[in-house]
Amino acid sequence: MNRTVLSFGAVAVALAAVTGVAALSAPDEAAQGGESAKAAAHKPVERSTLVCPRPSASDVAETAYEAFTPKGGTGKKGSAALYPAELVETGTPQSPDDEGGRKDKGDEEEKGEKDGKGDKGGEKGDKGSGKPFLRLSSPGTPVTADTQDPKAPALTGTADGPFAPGWTVQQTTSIGAGAGRGLQGTSCTAPDTSFWFPGASTAEDRQDYVHLTNPDSTSAVVDLDVYGKKGKEKAGAGAGEAITVPPHSTVPVLLSTLTAEPVTNVTLRVTARSGRVGAQVQASDRKLGGDWLPPATDPSPRLVLPGIPEDASSVRLSVFAPGDEDADLKVKLAGRNGLISPAGHESLHVKAGMVTTVDLNDLT
Repeated sequence: MNRTVLSFGAVAVALAAVTGVAALSAPDEAAQGGESAKAAAHKPVERSTLVCPRPSASDVAETAYEAFTPKGGTGKKGSAALYPAELVETGTPQSPDDEGGRKDKGDEEEKGEKDGKGDKGGEKGDKGSGKPFLRLSSPGTPVTADTQDPKAPALTGTADGPFAPGWTVQQTTSIGAGAGRGLQGTSCTAPDTSFWFPGASTAEDRQDYVHLTNPDSTSAVVDLDVYGKKGKEKAGAGAGEAITVPPHSTVPVLLSTLTAEPVTNVTLRVTARSGRVGAQVQASDRKLGGDWLPPATDPSPRLVLPGIPEDASSVRLSVFAPGDEDADLKVKLAGRNGLISPAGHESLHVKAGMVTTVDLNDLT
């Protein structure tokens, strides 16, 4: 995606060198009195779980994976492997290219017979046979795999023993054409019960999906809430409510099905009523291309967001304030010569439960 987006506030994430700094109006922590609690005792990590979203349904997508665990973990026995998750069809297009221009089944089969392209690194995952798609052989040694399969699945896996501490998997997809074209990269994430995604959109030129993946052996039930500049968006009774994600499965949901009309700037909240899921948002813009939106950090009185490229020509700040109280922010940029306040946006008032978006142009 050939643009830079910076989203932060009471819920924050940097998507796109300059550093953005925001501070909510809040009492000084030191003035509140009391000594800080003693640091909790450190215990070794014995088990880690990761979720990787389905990369793309595009015929021209190429996806590479790299997994790594550093040395130093405790224990002698253990393992780390990723397995395919079953795709649960939702009746909506699985990628921006599915709406039109896709080849029919016969053409796809003929192409596959001619070029023989497919998985190169690691075994092709087969949930039924229990074969892993990507397995680490030893801590300290990275392992890679790649695929050009438009049906490449989401992945889930667990590391234990000496493989658990620091287990990391990076997923990078190159798409040469179509609405999602570009280089889409995301780190596989740990499952949780709550996620916030500022910077999403249900505009007509966008097709944003949230991928909900369940790594566990019991079903998860998930609610999706979308907030815009006027508050919570509604698309009809039951939209986004009680979505069942079966065990070891992934469910893609098109965000535009959650709003009654197109909304340019929204914040998505993912909440698991039961169980836990991995959640990732894949944003696709017909003109600008596509990328993954990482989940935001937890709400905080002060946020520091690195990552604005030096040659950025357009930066958008999307802010959402959860809870029942408005938020007042002071915005500063940290560059080579210190802190500066962006002209016209030195402060920002964000109403509770609403999204405020400003364009910060000519920053660099």
